[in-house]
This record gives sequence, structure tokens and C-alpha cells, in this order.
Amino acid sequence: MDYDVIVIGAGAGGLSAGATLASRGFSTLVVEQSGTVGGCASYFERDGFQFDVGACIVEMPEAHERFYAGLGLRREDYVTFLRNDPLYELIDMTTGERILVPSSLEETAEMIGAYSARDAASFRWFMNKYGPVLDRFADVLLTTPQGRARDMLKVFARCPGIIKSAHVWMTPYGKLLDDLFEHPVTKGMLGNYSVIGGLPPSVQVGLMMWLVYLEHRGMYYPEGGMGAIPRGMARALEDVGGELALDTPVRRVIVDRHRARGVVLADGTPVTARAVVSNANALPLYMDLVGPEHLPGAVVKGLKSYRPSPSCTVAYLGLDYQPPMRAQHIFAMASPELLDSFWFSIFENGIPIPQSVGLVTSPTFMDPSMAPPGCGSLAFMTVAPPRPAGGSWSEIKWDYLDKGIDMLDAVFMPRVKDHIVTKTIATPEDFETRLSLPWGNIYGFSMSMLSQMAFRPGNRSRCVKGLFLCGGSTHTCSVPGAVNSGVMAADLASEEIERRRAA
Repeated sequence: MDYDVIVIGAGAGGLSAGATLASRGFSTLVVEQSGTVGGCASYFERDGFQFDVGACIVEMPEAHERFYAGLGLRREDYVTFLRNDPLYELIDMTTGERILVPSSLEETAEMIGAYSARDAASFRWFMNKYGPVLDRFADVLLTTPQGRARDMLKVFARCPGIIKSAHVWMTPYGKLLDDLFEHPVTKGMLGNYSVIGGLPPSVQVGLMMWLVYLEHRGMYYPEGGMGAIPRGMARALEDVGGELALDTPVRRVIVDRHRARGVVLADGTPVTARAVVSNANALPLYMDLVGPEHLPGAVVKGLKSYRPSPSCTVAYLGLDYQPPMRAQHIFAMASPELLDSFWFSIFENGIPIPQSVGLVTSPTFMDPSMAPPGCGSLAFMTVAPPRPAGGSWSEIKWDYLDKGIDMLDAVFMPRVKDHIVTKTIATPEDFETRLSLPWGNIYGFSMSMLSQMAFRPGNRSRCVKGLFLCGGSTHTCSVPGAVNSGVMAADLASEEIERRRAA
């Protein structure tokens, strides 16, 4: 064999898998189709500005600490995290009121108390009672490989508290907000977490309230931008003996007698290995790289049944000044009913709504070095249909961008249009072609409860031996989930290689 392990894709999951395997003495090659590492957490440069491709927030920094510790390295030698304080600013889309959300849970409760003493009491009660339960559940879930029903049962067995409170987590998110709170500001402030979690309030479940607790434990941004995370992981991979090949797309996975035995690169070069780890989305992995001819019919049918996660557009603006922001992130605040209305118009009817700007972020608020001296940058995100009704993104993207900028100028940041020196936009079509994300999805697959845990593609393939999966289509929770999924895939691959050697 050319290598013990070949890893397809240098996203956070692929890099964590590759580095973990290399640190254990396995000869490991990570191949990446593009010229940069990171996937959705990567970056690009334009006219002297550095922009984050997609991900712009770091939660659960312990995932990164655990990854580097597993390599025998120190995280701080590879990436530095800057804490967001305050967490973010909210702007009410109907009144224009602006609210700063503190990083402290108690200070946030006091802020809520200015609108409703009852809401402040409910907020404190809920976070104190259920926050630690959710933390324990998330920690166990994101470090326990999934793939079978028994894997899911292992998580619940170690988290009895989550079972006892299941009636809370399974309550529709919008209803939970109505049950707990009375003031529109409180509901608007917390309603955003539903959409961040990938579903509208009427469909999302109460489990997503964990994000509120999680972000108040600490929300961070890497010095040097989100791209600093995969760049640090790539350095760690090479420091522990792994190899990284950029601009090296894979044409197919070599499968012989139901076992993965390497890959064929786009130029036709075969590279053999004892195991293959894939950070690619499970759908193109199985349907394009492995091929339906190597899969049972039930697996093909199951893969085709997966619904996509939400897609989005991200606009990137380089400015000739530092935008006047009081926090790195500004979230649009709207009622759960309005969020539902936007969501269903966009995803059920395929209607792009450029005015539905949900998140505005400024990388240079935290790190001015990401722009030329005296300049700043902004990015804003809108949820968007993967395929616009009656057209294509290539036809409408620039008009869509200009309308989004009009909204930004009118509501979020007056006269910002006068300061734009460079602008561009990424659409679901761009994410699909550049990052190989089917439908331009940003969470792998649908975020519904029936697409989670054992209902998602497993970390160990059940139909192709020696094939292991990581990344967003296996475990959610953004970058930390991807990092953890890579370590879990590496654990499973290590066990199999050692077992075959012993045999």
C-alpha cells in the first residue's frame, strides 16, 4: 500500500482525522480538491481584504483543546482565540431598537429584566436547570461515534438527565418560547437561535435552546480569521508526520470486494491505502466517488431520501473605513412568526428575499489586520433557496447583492454604501460547485430530529469496509462538531487497521 490512510478533504474534520492518525504512527495523506484548507471554515483574499468563506463564530473551544492535546501539542502554538464580549448586537427589524447582548448569563438576564421581570426569572430558571444537562448531552454526543441505533442508545445511557427532560427538548421551539416568556423582545432575541440551528421556530425543537447556554459559556473568533483554524490544523498535521496535497481532487474511491483500498485522483493516478477517511458530504461520497454499483439498493434509496439542510448566501464587503459596530456580530431580531414567514417563502416557494439579512459580521472588529490599514470589512448572510424559482443564481446574484446592500444601508448601517471599495457574493450554487456541498447546504443534511445521531450517515461505513466518514454530514455543531467527528473517524480507522494487522 502507498499509505496506511488516505483522507479525502481538508476541512476541519479531514484535518483532525489526518493529524490524529499521523500522530499514532500511521502513514497518512490528506488530499484536498481546492488550493486552500478549511472548507466552510476557509478564507479568501480580494483586493487586500481577507474574508471568511462561511463560518464566523467559534463555540466549544474545548474541542480544539482536546484535538491538540491528543496530538501531544499545545493549541496556543497553532491558533489564538479572541473572546467576543459583548456576544452580539440585536436590531429590531420593526422598531429599529438596538440591544447589546452581554457575554454573561446573569447580565443577559438583567437585560431581559428591563423588559419583563417574569421573563428574566424564567430565563435564569431554565438556564440553571437545563443548561448543564444540555452541556453534558452535547459533550457525550459529539465524542461518541454514531451509525447504529445502539450508538444512539449509548449517548442516552450516559445522559439520563436528557431523557427525564425529553418533553422540553421535543417541544417546538416557538411554543417553548411562548411557554417561557411573555415579552416580544425576549422572544425575538431568542428566536434567532432556531434559525442558527437550521430550522424555523415552528419546526425547530426546544433542544436548540442549548445554543443560548453554549454561547454564554464563551463565543470566540480566531486571530487571523476563521481560516487560522484549518491553517493551524494543517501545520499540526505536518508537524506530526502527515502529508497534505492541495489542488488534488479525487475521481473515485477504489472499492474491491466491498472494501475501500485507496482512491483514484482526477489525473488518473491510483493511490492505495489500508483505509479511507472521507470528509466529503456523504451524498457525493457514496453516489459519485464510491458509486451506486458498490452499494445495496436500500442504501441508495436512503441516501436519496435525505433532505438538504438550509442553504444561504454570504456577501463580502471591503470598506474604506472601520464600520461603526459595538460588537463583531449584528443579528436581525424579528418575531418567531415573521421568521417562519420568511423561512417558508424562501424554502417552500423558492423565493429569494435579499431583504432578509439575518447576520452582519465584521472580521476586522476583532482583528484589524484582515484589511488594509485604515480599512474594515463586513459580511452579511441571508438564508436562501438552493434553486431560485424561475431562474438561476448566476442570473440574479449581482442584483440580489445590491438589494441586500440597500437593506444593510437602510436598517443596519446608514451610509455604508458610500464606503464600499470591493464587493462580491457567494450563493448556494457557488457553495455547491466550489465546496462540493449538495444544494449548497451548510449543515450537511436537514437539521430535523429524524436526521440526527444514528439517523445520519455513520462514522464507519456499513456497506464499504475500510471506509470512514467525518464532517458536517455525520456530526453537526459546525466547526467543533467537525473536529470531533474527525477524531472519532480516526479512532475507528486506527482500530480496524490494527485489528487487520494482528490478524
